[in-house]
Amino acid sequence: MSELRLYNSITKKIEVFQPIEKNKIRIYICGPTVYDSPHIGHARTYISFDIIRRILSDYFKYDLTFVMNITNIDDKIIKRAAEKNISCEELGAIYEKEFFDEMDKLNVLRPDFITRVTEYVPEIVRFIEKLEEKGLTYESNGSVYFNLKVYRESFSYNIFRSFTKLETNAETEEKNSREDFVLWKASKDGDPSYASPWGHGRPGWHIECSVMSTEVLGDKLDIHAGGIDLAFPHHENEVAQCQGYFGSPWGQYFLHTGHLNINGLKMSKSLKNFLTIKDILGLSSANHLRILFIQHFWNKDMNYDADQLKEAGAILKKLSNFISNAESLVRRNDVRSMNALDRKYFVLLDETKSSIDEAFKNNIDTPKALSLMLSLISEVNNDIKIIHTDILSGILNFIKRISGVFGIVWAGSKQEDGKGEEIAQLLADFRNKIKISLKAKNEAKDYFKLCDEAREKLRDFGFIIDDLPDGPILRKSN
Repeated sequence: MSELRLYNSITKKIEVFQPIEKNKIRIYICGPTVYDSPHIGHARTYISFDIIRRILSDYFKYDLTFVMNITNIDDKIIKRAAEKNISCEELGAIYEKEFFDEMDKLNVLRPDFITRVTEYVPEIVRFIEKLEEKGLTYESNGSVYFNLKVYRESFSYNIFRSFTKLETNAETEEKNSREDFVLWKASKDGDPSYASPWGHGRPGWHIECSVMSTEVLGDKLDIHAGGIDLAFPHHENEVAQCQGYFGSPWGQYFLHTGHLNINGLKMSKSLKNFLTIKDILGLSSANHLRILFIQHFWNKDMNYDADQLKEAGAILKKLSNFISNAESLVRRNDVRSMNALDRKYFVLLDETKSSIDEAFKNNIDTPKALSLMLSLISEVNNDIKIIHTDILSGILNFIKRISGVFGIVWAGSKQEDGKGEEIAQLLADFRNKIKISLKAKNEAKDYFKLCDEAREKLRDFGFIIDDLPDGPILRKSN
């Protein structure tokens, strides 16, 4: 049996995944900077890592701890709060709530632990002080910078990509080198301000995640996750800070989702192709988005357009139809021995399970796994009405299991819970009408009419009754 392999952004190759502690995985993912509504780029990143998380925990059965930060001190937050004439804390709370509300709608699991920058300022100050003791910092005009020249004497830098970003002249004048980055920013009028040995100020962006991740998960991290746009300089500088602090390598595997383009172009408000999650959910369901993202490698760039969303809808319908039909048919509960046709599908299911297992082990290859699921369904649909119900039940349960680790929610699970009383009322009304008809000694056609009316009303609850020669079956509608 092969081992799980993941693409590691540090080494730029697919490697055998070996957690620090057997069967335990510590994951830290960079969460949002809460100054605006979450957009489809957020959906791609957090749905993709939600799927990876589910596969690692629900399929491979790792004991997983998943930590996410909320950046609620940042230049963008300060600017937006000033525009709205509210505090940074108020602005951050508004958009943090919106973010998690939208993640809930997308069926993204909540983190096991959430960290917020404002809760970790004392820890950030102490972290910088230790870096200072090690000679890895210098002070300039009340701000503190990381000294990459000293750091490079012990560790390599530019592990993700070469340095390309230039700072403004004002920032460069304060620093020994344009590559050095700020750990502590001196206060400006209107900024959030905290006391420190270097004067009042606030944390730099990169130091925030270094401190919060290590405070919760310790000095060794199995997986650091986030979008590819964070690899440099954010994650690059996190690595430098943590390795400088601990004096040893930190963060075994970095997993990055690829870029998401809209109709072939980078998403931008100026291009008028900026799509919030609310916009998207007004056009399609969370399941549509999941299928769309599952069709692409999580670490590759992808494009969002109407055609791809339409294709995702067709796939979703195929899965839904199969589950609905199979659930109806397995109620027959065949009492007979297995024949050659049944044995064929018994073997096919076993082969598909093995192939999907290999796909998941090969860098969480969801496009391959989805393709194998659809191929199995296409084959089974040819004989779905004559396969032994025990075999069909096994296939159905497997399709539902893999759908579950993909985070796909079917009608009839969570959504249908609130319909129970309404369906019960429908049955009560139907029963009462039958009693009234019996007392009135109505003709047979009146009873058929009542049955047809009840069947039509059941459609409103997502159910269809099909009359077959050997009796009716109940199935779910699309």
